[in-house]
Amino acid sequence: MADPITLYFDLPSAHTYLGIAELQRVAAKHGRGIDWVPISLMTVWKFHDYMPIGNPIAKGRYIKKDFTRTAGLLGLPLNIPKSFPRGDLSQARHLIWRIRLQDPELANRLSAALMQGYWAEGADLSEPDALKEAAAAAGVSGADVDAAANDAAAAEACADASREAAEAGIFGTPHMVADGEPFWGHDRVRYLDMWLDSRGQE
Repeated sequence: MADPITLYFDLPSAHTYLGIAELQRVAAKHGRGIDWVPISLMTVWKFHDYMPIGNPIAKGRYIKKDFTRTAGLLGLPLNIPKSFPRGDLSQARHLIWRIRLQDPELANRLSAALMQGYWAEGADLSEPDALKEAAAAAGVSGADVDAAANDAAAAEACADASREAAEAGIFGTPHMVADGEPFWGHDRVRYLDMWLDSRGQE
């Protein structure tokens, strides 16, 4: 089987959510899995010496409207969490890494479930109870959610992965890499598909 497509993502990235369904279709078409790698965008941005200034209120309103419009055009449910974009999702990231260090396949399913819970259902994953409910959909226990809050190994793995991603040229999410070729943005999934088509013709 061909190598999986690596998906660098951060949970509060709506653009990642908007591209997941299409990416899953493209991966299946080409007989590939998806390796979900959770990173902290803040860590990546700091590495690149890029810190976005707060958006004007008008731009913030537009962004939310544009997310909603795009999701509708793609046929995706969207319920923007009330805590977005300020909720602290570090425990959710560390939960994924806690599971990833033990069972990468389960971590991939957990990643998908948390993205679904956050963006499709509007779950506030900064709250432990909401995080437990979303994680349970992937078969992850509440005990693991509680343990993730103080899991030093998971926190270190997340920080290391974020730094290593930045060093490799990752600067935003969703960032997809197939056979070393990078594609950034949910609207570039179709380019990834075309590129994989061309590889199959070589």
